[in-house]
Formats: sequence, C-alpha cells, structure tokens
Amino acid sequence: MSTLNVFRFLPVFFSLALVVSCSSAQMHPRLDGEHPIDSDELLVLDPPADYLIHVEGLGLEILDVTNLPGMGSKIYHLRILDDRHPLEAREHHKNRFPNVVVDAHHHYEHHAAKADKSYTASTASNWAALGKGCSKGIRVGVIDGVLDIMHTAFKGTKVTYRSFHLKGEKLSNSVHGTAVASVITGRGAWGGVLPGVEVMAANIFHAGKDGKPVGSAKSIVRAVDWMIENKVPIINASIGGGPNALIEAAVKHAASKGIVVIGSGGNQGPFSKKKNYPGAYPTVIAITSVDRFKRTANFASAGDYLEFATPGGDIWAAVPGGGKAMSGTSFSAPIFTAYAAAAMKHLGLKTTDELREFFKKNVEDTASPGRDRYTGWGIINLSPVC
Repeated sequence: MSTLNVFRFLPVFFSLALVVSCSSAQMHPRLDGEHPIDSDELLVLDPPADYLIHVEGLGLEILDVTNLPGMGSKIYHLRILDDRHPLEAREHHKNRFPNVVVDAHHHYEHHAAKADKSYTASTASNWAALGKGCSKGIRVGVIDGVLDIMHTAFKGTKVTYRSFHLKGEKLSNSVHGTAVASVITGRGAWGGVLPGVEVMAANIFHAGKDGKPVGSAKSIVRAVDWMIENKVPIINASIGGGPNALIEAAVKHAASKGIVVIGSGGNQGPFSKKKNYPGAYPTVIAITSVDRFKRTANFASAGDYLEFATPGGDIWAAVPGGGKAMSGTSFSAPIFTAYAAAAMKHLGLKTTDELREFFKKNVEDTASPGRDRYTGWGIINLSPVC
C-alpha cells in the first residue's frame, strides 16, 4: 500500500500531567480482532469533571488532553500502566464510567493496491466533458495522508492543508494522499473528476516503526473536528481500520451538522468478513471498486455495509515526482465524492440520505436485483450534472 501526505493540522494541545512521550509508533501494536491497536493506550472523550482523581485508580496516566473546538469536546490520551490488554482496560473503564466514550487507540491504513499505468479518474468515470464552471464554488474535504501541494496536478487550485500526525512522530510519505486528492481535483492530464475544485486536506498518518504509514484514531478525530469547525460540506476518507467509539462519535457529530462523509470499502478481497471503518458506520457512505469491465475488483472487500461501486483499478493519478496507476477502494471513494459534491452544488442535494436516494436511481445493477455484498446498490452510472 502507498502512503499519503495530505491535509492535517494539529489543534491546540492541553497537557495535563504530561509524562513519557506518547509515541505509538514505538510500541508493537496488538490486535482488536484483526485490527491493530496501540499496545498500551486508551482514548477517552469528554470524561466527567472529577475524572482526574480516578485516573490513577484505573491503572492509567494522562499523556495529553486535546481540545476539539468543532465538536466542543476533548480527547484524553491515556497510557495503561498495569499491563492490561487495551481491550481489557477499555472494559474496566466502561464498568467504572459507563456513560463515557472510551476505546483503544486503533491504527488505520490506506486502502490502495498496486496496479499498472492506465486511465484517469475522469476517463474511467466518463466525466471528461464537464461544463464551464462545474467545479466553481465546490469545497471538498480529504482525510488522508501527506499532500504534495507543489505537484502540477494542483497548479492554480486552492488547497488548504493541515497535518494531524501524532506529536513527536515523523510524517509518512505523500504518495497516497497526493493520488487521492488528484482523483478529485487534478487538472489537465491528471484527469480529476472535478478539476480545480477547492480542497481542504488533513493528514492523519505518521511513519510507523517499520516506515509504513500509520493513521491513528486520535489523528482522525482531530481531522474530522477540523472539518466540522471549517464547515466543509463533504469529506472523503480513503482509510480503513477497526471500529472505534471516538471516531464513530466524530462522524456522527459531523452528520448532525449536515456534513456528508464518504469512506472506502476496503481491500481484503471478496471472502473477507472484516468490516472496514469508518466506511461501515451508518452515517458514512461506503464505496467499493469495479474494474474497467465493470467486474468487482479482485481486491475489493465484500459486506453488507457497501453502498455503491465506482472504478478503482489502474487509475492514473498524481504522485510525488510524476504519476502512477493506482488501484484500491481508496481511489473509488474520491470518484464518488466528486460525483456527490457536484450533485450537492448543482442539484441542490443536501443530506447523506438525499444523496443515497439520488444515487440509487443512477446505478447499473450488474448482480442480483437490489443491494448485494459486492457492489452495494450497484455501479454508479451518471452523466455529468454540470
């Protein structure tokens, strides 16, 4: 899988009893089922006012407290001191504070698969011939990796970039983040679906101990909060991992503010039973991949959480220093995000449910009638709406 260098920023840190460095990359991750988590950390959202007097008794210490101004919340980043497994520590915490949102510190990954050079997103989606001004007035959020903002694909495009990678960690590379953003907004030969559309990009990845990108749950929550604070109407999240209560709370809050969130469906293949989050949350629209022959991509996950399919194999996209054919549900999601952003702007659609109903009427159902585990409601078949 490739890495991203996209839009992240670090909101203000409020340190309480700041102890040893909170570097998750230094720890060997454990598993929550099949999903990796930090071996000795918990995340807590908005604990009660007297929380500090209970922390030590829970076998925890505070690494830092991060303000989330868009959500009006705070994340408490905690270290487990008594060698409990994070899931055991989480349940112990729930027993003591049943009404507080708490979870392990999950790791997330890009949803990209290797591929050969081929065609652009606009060609694959049949959106190469857009009307003049189609991208004008549209703003799209991208939660991904580091972004190469100097790439020619973004020349003349308004891009706001912030990094939310964990404090003290090194940035991961900018391949995946640059490619995903270019699928949406890439100009000229880079063939974005909505070339030149304004992008707000948040990087949530740091370089792990082995050099591979690691996206932390804390970073994702902060990125969503930034999008909420800036009133971004639609967010693309081409990332995946296990369920996390804090991320679920963040995307629910975004939905309550009228923000549409699009997620990638995952690359575990058609026989996997593992759901990928945040795409699998009910408030998020999960997108899977088909190849250029409208066959379900061999890398694409299957599941009842998938809603729609778009091309995701061999999409030619911008990467640092040039271009590369990219495959994965990571590159299907931004195609759908561009469709949805255009529909919101030019057709007046406003909510996630309105978009769902609209796109159900604009699909090619190549499998059994109705929704299925492989392409959801079907493959999007939509002419440009502008």
